[in-house]
Amino acid sequence: MTQSPQSVPPAGQGSSGIPPVPSGRPEPGWQPAAHGQSWQRDPASPQEQPWQQAGPSAQETGRTPSAPTLHEPDQQPPAQAPGQQQFGAPQPWPPAPVPGQQFGTAPQPWQQAPAPGQQQFGATQPWQPAQQFGPAPHPWLPQPQQLGPPPALPVEPRQYHEFLRTPRLRWWRPVLALLMGAALFFIASTLLTLPAMFYDISTGRTTMDNYTSLDAFVMTPAFFLANNVALAACVPIAGLTQWACFGQRPRWMSAVTGVFRWRWFGECVVWILPLFGISLVMDVVLSGGLGGLRVTPDTGFMLAAILLTTPLQSAGEEYLLRGLGQRSIAAWLPTTAGLVLSTLVTAVIFMLLHGAGDPWLNAFYLFFAVISSLLAWRTGGLEASVAMHAVNNVVSMTFLPFTDFSDMFNRSEGTGSPVLLVQFAILAGSLALVLWRAKLRGIVRAAAPAAVALPAGVAVPAGMAVPGPAAAAWPAQPDQAHPARPPWRQDDGHQTH
Repeated sequence: MTQSPQSVPPAGQGSSGIPPVPSGRPEPGWQPAAHGQSWQRDPASPQEQPWQQAGPSAQETGRTPSAPTLHEPDQQPPAQAPGQQQFGAPQPWPPAPVPGQQFGTAPQPWQQAPAPGQQQFGATQPWQPAQQFGPAPHPWLPQPQQLGPPPALPVEPRQYHEFLRTPRLRWWRPVLALLMGAALFFIASTLLTLPAMFYDISTGRTTMDNYTSLDAFVMTPAFFLANNVALAACVPIAGLTQWACFGQRPRWMSAVTGVFRWRWFGECVVWILPLFGISLVMDVVLSGGLGGLRVTPDTGFMLAAILLTTPLQSAGEEYLLRGLGQRSIAAWLPTTAGLVLSTLVTAVIFMLLHGAGDPWLNAFYLFFAVISSLLAWRTGGLEASVAMHAVNNVVSMTFLPFTDFSDMFNRSEGTGSPVLLVQFAILAGSLALVLWRAKLRGIVRAAAPAAVALPAGVAVPAGMAVPGPAAAAWPAQPDQAHPARPPWRQDDGHQTH
């Protein structure tokens, strides 16, 4: 007959069995049953805990059960499992304490042994402050300890004229750039033209009186070459000035892509050249033909000087005015206002530098400068404006080596005429043609070289421009849903519109 759980005494510590007729002294907690044939637990004794391990039963060992007795002197207590305590009944919990946990406390889910190379929980990480307050940073923002100086390149898409509007911009940088560029050009022009002047005076081709006013000025081959080289020096002058004042390397002066796009420049020359060729033919017809052309001792020198230095002279004027000048002025104002003001200011400066006293010539120089600014704005670089300027100057000097060019700088009143309206139409046609080609080719007009490159799996927030691999990992302007900005972006939020 099966016994009830309370009528089965243990065969050992924490075990159960069916003893024979009671004999001897029972262990504490047991007493003879009423019928005297078995043992039963004393109701007044403490109950056995459910987690106490039970030994093998009589059926499992094949031994005859006997009444529970006290441990004999030669008996040894049961072996303890590894990691178990050496006192009391073994318990399946808690496990062995992990590093950093005090004995006797239950381990928390986060108190696990650190993986190899992983620091202990609670230790300060090298990239994390000991304690942070406030809202959690946005996932695309770098840690404050990693922030260096503000980037010199745009962190959001900028067009050519506003390319200097970066987090590093300060109000005094454009002023310094304009003064520095003008001073360096004056120094370069003086150093290069003075030797030519002394050479012409020493050879008797000019006198000192010829350099006191534009009306008395006499152009010579030596001064023509020196003037072209001085203007060509404006290319490195503009690039180095931009680097010194704004931190942008000279290559960013050519275009928003950071490189002079030679293929695009060549294509602009190919498309513009026929238009100015038409202008040349019309000038010949209106002037009465090619009479008076002759070969002079200066013809060979002038041909070489025009072909080799005039394109560079044209590029120097564009880099100094449409590059450094227009960018510096536009850096103070938002996009549209900066474009309008910088275009007008540089156009007036371009007109004044040519020293013309004729209203038609002044109107032509003013219109030419405006077209050049529009080309730089709509194509994202100086390639198109340099191409138009170079083609205009070279074509207009086609017959110069075969004529008396001593008065080529004579721009007094009366030297211009309504015939220049043809040149106005040529310039407007060049603008339309270049913009059409730029649209077909998808010429880059704006760029953000310093925009942040988000890691894989992180969504790009609205309003952030991520063109590709970034030159520096800095965030672009977030939208209203992500208003956090680094400290150097305190006033940059008003620079876009």
